[in-house]
Order: sequence, then C-alpha cells, then structure tokens
Amino acid sequence: MKPILNKVIFSRDEWNLPDIKIDTEFKIDNTYVYTLDGKLIIESVREIDEIDSSHEIKRYIRPQLLIIQGVLSYFSAFPFTIYDLNAGITTWFNNKEKSLKAVKHNKLIIEGKDYTKDLNIMLEKLSSRDQKSLVITLLDRWRKAIFMQIESEVNTYHDEAILTHFHILELLVDHYYDSFRKEAVEEIEEFVKKFTYRILNQRGNNYIDTVNSKTKILKEVLISEEMSMATKLIHLLKQYNMLDDKTHSLAGRLVKIRNSIAHGRIIYKDKLLWPLPPFFNLTTDSGFILQTISIFTARLIALHLDISTWENEWKELHQQLTPSDEVLVSFVKSSTEYMEVSPSELIIGSYKGVKVSTVVDFFIQNPKKCSFVNLEKVLGDVIKEIEITEENTEQLFMASVILGDSLDSELSLISKRNVETVHSNRWFGYSNIKDILRYLDFHGVKVHWFESWIQKGGHINIKKKK
Repeated sequence: MKPILNKVIFSRDEWNLPDIKIDTEFKIDNTYVYTLDGKLIIESVREIDEIDSSHEIKRYIRPQLLIIQGVLSYFSAFPFTIYDLNAGITTWFNNKEKSLKAVKHNKLIIEGKDYTKDLNIMLEKLSSRDQKSLVITLLDRWRKAIFMQIESEVNTYHDEAILTHFHILELLVDHYYDSFRKEAVEEIEEFVKKFTYRILNQRGNNYIDTVNSKTKILKEVLISEEMSMATKLIHLLKQYNMLDDKTHSLAGRLVKIRNSIAHGRIIYKDKLLWPLPPFFNLTTDSGFILQTISIFTARLIALHLDISTWENEWKELHQQLTPSDEVLVSFVKSSTEYMEVSPSELIIGSYKGVKVSTVVDFFIQNPKKCSFVNLEKVLGDVIKEIEITEENTEQLFMASVILGDSLDSELSLISKRNVETVHSNRWFGYSNIKDILRYLDFHGVKVHWFESWIQKGGHINIKKKK
C-alpha cells in the first residue's frame, strides 16, 4: 500500500472592510493578515491529507480565521464574521516555506489610532500554551455578543447578547477564583489564630487543635464552592483596581439581570415603547445595558491581557454610571445630606456622582424608595435657582416635566416654563414630545399637567408663537 502523503494548499480570502479605516499587517502562525485597497486579505497555507480535496483547506483554516476575526472585532468594535466574505481562491502549492510574505513588523491602525503595541501583546498571549484557549474564548464571546447586538432588529437578540457578555464575566471570575479562595483562607486562618491566642488564651496542642477545627468550619461556611457570582465578580474588580461604589453597584445589577434572563420570569407587559419589539424582552432599557456591559467586558479583557485598549471608553462610561441604590436612598431621605449639596453641584454630580438626572431616574424606576415629595424636596431649589439652558437641559428637562405637578406654586410655574422653553428651542433629544409622556406612562409615572398641556395642544401653540 502506498503511504498517504500530505499536500500543500494556498488559500486567499477577501473581505470588504466596514465603514472604518483599518490599516493592518500581521501573522498568526502560517496565516498572513493585511489590508489592501479597502479590503481585508487573509492568506493561509496548510498541509492537508492526500485524500482531501483543495476545498478542505476551509476546514483546516477556520479555527485561525475565527481567532483573527476575534482580534479585529475586539479592537475595531465591529463584528467581523464569515458572512462578510467577498471572494476567495484556493490553489495547490509546492513550497510551503516560501508561500507567505514575511512580516517585518506587525501593524494595526484603526481610524488613525495605533493599536500595534496592544496587538503585539495579544498575539503573544495567543501563542502562549497556558493562556491561548481562554483568550480565544474571551475574544470569540465578545465578537458574538456585539454581532447579535448589531444584527438585532428592535432588540431581538438583546437578552441573548447580554448572556453572552456575562459568559465572559464567568470565565474571568473562574480564572481568578483560586487566588480569591487562597486570600480568603489566609484571612480566616489569621483571624482564628488571633482569636484563639488572644481571646481564648490557648497554647500548645489545644491552640493547634482549636485553630484547625475552627478554620475548617469557617472555610465551609464562608467560602463554599457555591460562592455567589456577585461576590466573585466584585473580587475580580478589586484585583483590577476597578472596585468602587459605582462598580460595586454595577456588578450587583448585572448579576440580577443575568439571573432574570437565565432563570426566567414573567415578561408580559401591557404597554410598550417605540420601536416596537417582535418579542417581550426580559430586560428593560436593554440598549443601555448592552452598551454598558460590552464596554465593561471589553475593558476587563484588556486588563486580563495587560493592554490599554478600551481604557478611554471605560473612563467615559464610569462617569455615567449611577451611584448605588443605598447611596441614593440615603441621599433623598436625609435632609441633612441633600441640603449640604448646592444646586450647581447636583448639575455636575460632584457629590458621590449624584446628579439631577440620577435622582429623577431613581424616582421613575423606584417609586417605593423615592416619592414625589422626596423629589420635590431634593430638586426644588435646583429648579428654582438654576436657569435652564441648552447645556443643562439633559439634567433639568425631565425633572421639570414631573415637577410641573408640584403644589409649590413657584416650583410648578418654573418647571412648566422650563418645559416650554426646551420645546420651543428644540433643545431635548426627542423626535416627538409625546414620547416623553409614553415613557413615563410605561413606568407608571403620572404627569397630569404635562399630559393636559399636550392634549390642549400647548406643544403646538408654543411653536406657532415662536
């Protein structure tokens, strides 16, 4: 019987680039990636079995192709997929060693920003036996999540995309769980030793026996294998120096959202908002949640790889994160606290990140924790003392819509005037002012003056006067 010999196949695939400028050149093993004339070119050479046809190279190169797409998707925030393939050729080749162009220096520039340094670090991690599988999985999950997000027609796959991003969080916390457990055990042992020596005043064998037995009990109680995802995620944030009140709250919120999607809950709603979804979603405001978790997971991946990518996006997002419910409840319930914060400070959020818009959103989403009376007391002076402008409309407009119903005649009058000023100048980002009413109604918030004003055509008349 003749021995089965391997054959060398050359493959060249072309993709049309998205509407972003990418200039790149790098190699992963025996696959060459570069851009030319507005196209992404990927060239590969493989030895395939003698029994295989040339078309089988597609099967051989697909794993590396998915890795490359994961790399490019991560840096560009655009989901490169096999569906975007424009053209491709496969040919027999005689000399595998000379079939691909040598790359002197890797390069990745996107929209004028140079990512080459981070690319080199990522490629190094991808060549590491210890890290390769995890890094590939993280990049692939992130690419799939943003693909579902972009492909979603009216939030169709938002729940699934959120779960895919959460898979990234689960992979990372599991990777660092051993160090978490080790730190926890050390803290427990240190506590038990001090307690046994200083409080119980034990020495010798009694001391050793007590330490061992009590440490075992505490370990079983405090650090079981079923430790909550929120606890492990918060530890991960601590490891990356990302933990503060805002991220602590974000971690808890994301875990709750994940649980509601994964474990199921009643999803029927008798009212919906435009654009109308084809299915009931398990999460409200899924667009904002996806934007948040995609940047959050991207930055965590960067920190795991020790690269700087997504740092600026994370800083911007972090500024927008709301304080925890505990911080907000304390703020709106305590007059000694909110009276110490000036109206101008509430506009910019210099106190614990609490802004006017933060308080308003908290009122809308948590009516049991923040009443209308609380809202009046906290924001009354802000509305009265700060003149509304185009720059502060984002902070004052929704508060004015709601506080138009205030029994404080001065506060009500100024609030109504603010709404009319914003509408006449077209300062707010709504396409139809009626959408504000629908949004508040969706959340169960009644705004009697605002509804009456629209019903009577006030929003039309004020534009005619102008």
